[in-house]
Amino acid sequence: MYLKKKSIAIVSLVLLIAIAFVINYSYQNGINKNASGKTEDLNTQLTDKNQTLNTTSSKDASKAATAVASGLFSSYRQDRDVNRSRSLEALQEIVNNKNTSQTTRDEAQKQIIKLTETNQKELILENLIKAKGFQDAVVLIDNNTANVIVQADKLSEQEVAKIQDVVLQQTGFSLDNIKIMNRMN
Repeated sequence: MYLKKKSIAIVSLVLLIAIAFVINYSYQNGINKNASGKTEDLNTQLTDKNQTLNTTSSKDASKAATAVASGLFSSYRQDRDVNRSRSLEALQEIVNNKNTSQTTRDEAQKQIIKLTETNQKELILENLIKAKGFQDAVVLIDNNTANVIVQADKLSEQEVAKIQDVVLQQTGFSLDNIKIMNRMN
């Protein structure tokens, strides 16, 4: 009875993860299409302005750079999600293989739960960092280390402290295990 409940819980978590990945992937593809469309529109506008005025505004160039940076962050997320889904599939195969020992299955189930929790923490952290006023952020958690990539030209000490505080509160990692980088526009 206990194993049946545990199996149902694991299968439910895996299904929730799969649904979250599909929704995230669909959402990110929609953003990528919009971002590439905006970039094409900006390039057309810049060409027209060059023909008539022979100048471009720094504002339009900034928008194009922002669209490119957003694409990079989407790419980071997509790579992370693809790697996670591969890991989850491999672990699920171990759990479903009847020739695998019970201890190995139990360990695989623990790893599935750990990956689910890690994914959840990363999403929460990304949203909290964006709520602190940053345009975009990607968080990668692995082996008790959090790597945070923030979309910004540069980060002040106060901004780094804000990010560290959020990551520290959510993960409990020491400051030595929190790496913060900025990705320039």
